[in-house]
Amino acid sequence: MIHAAFGAFEPPSGVLKETVADLAARQRDGLVLVAQDGERFIGSLFCARQSDALYLTRLATAPDWRKRGVGRALIVAAVSEARASGVTRLTLRVRKNLPGNRAYFERFGFAVTGEGQDPGRPPYDSMERRLG
Repeated sequence: MIHAAFGAFEPPSGVLKETVADLAARQRDGLVLVAQDGERFIGSLFCARQSDALYLTRLATAPDWRKRGVGRALIVAAVSEARASGVTRLTLRVRKNLPGNRAYFERFGFAVTGEGQDPGRPPYDSMERRLG
């Protein structure tokens, strides 16, 4: 499901190189939120505690479930988890070449706080949402 969600990105997403062991490590070292339709996984969001923030990454929705509220539900769940764990912020990164994704997160109260680029990767905007 994750590979299908990220398959059309250009340049290709690093998630396409991740193995089952990589995904297991993310689950062991953080929090994985999932959305299901019966037994089928239709969405996921990886979260990791970083100081006073919950870092969100790899928000994915099965292509045939997009625009049906799956991403919204996962973000709402992440906000609940963040509040329950006592963190004061949600943070994430969005590729600069995906302005629609940036606008999506802005609708949930995220604002750009910086930018960067890791070696060999596309430039990104850092975004944050403060929790009240």
